[in-house]
Amino acid sequence: MPRPEPLDYFLARRRVGTWAAVRRLIQTCHVRVDDVVCKHYRRQLGATSRVTVDGAEIPDGEDTGTLICHKPAGVACSHAPQDAPLIYDLVPEAWRHANLQTVGRLDRDTTGLILFTIDGTWAQQVVEPQHARWKRYRIAFSGSLAADAVVRVAAGLPLSGESTPCLPARLTLDGTSGDGLALATLEVSEGRHHQVKRMIDALGGRVERLHRDRIAELELPHELLPGVMRPLCAAERAALMQTAGDPGV
Repeated sequence: MPRPEPLDYFLARRRVGTWAAVRRLIQTCHVRVDDVVCKHYRRQLGATSRVTVDGAEIPDGEDTGTLICHKPAGVACSHAPQDAPLIYDLVPEAWRHANLQTVGRLDRDTTGLILFTIDGTWAQQVVEPQHARWKRYRIAFSGSLAADAVVRVAAGLPLSGESTPCLPARLTLDGTSGDGLALATLEVSEGRHHQVKRMIDALGGRVERLHRDRIAELELPHELLPGVMRPLCAAERAALMQTAGDPGV
């Protein structure tokens, strides 16, 4: 095995069964690790761990349980057929799994970095704001932002309909694009509904294009074209799990 990983994740990514099914196998003593019955489904496996189910060894293989994707515009982060086209339609057949979900969501017209995983526990560690994993968005917007926009964002911007302001964030104004739209970079550690668009709207602008290119220390690879995905490597996973009190640049 290339890295430590939980037992239930290993069995699920090796297609032993769904997430619920492999946990039942573990809890009912069907699974052994290094010839010892293991009932702890989050048991961390090492590089030399040997796993068997009812005596049959489960071989290791490529980890396709967590994927990195460059989301194109026009696809929905949804399983609902009425929302088609769906981002799940982009997943190669060999990598599809009953428990595969996106880690958070991007709006249909938003592009950029998005992750898939079969591990819901790990996904929560990525998206929950208390873990301080900052997300960076590149924005093209129309209109003019308030003169004190940067200060207001840094202080925690109130949003219409919200009882609490946004957590402090970082806004950088980046000039103008070739088509005349103003450019900005916004880094946030939350994932409120349409948060970036609502923040720019509250400051006097209107988002016309939105692209996410970074989560924590994980940047969208330049070679990953829109609509393409691949397994997340160990170094990228480590970069993603880094936390910080302030966003990087």
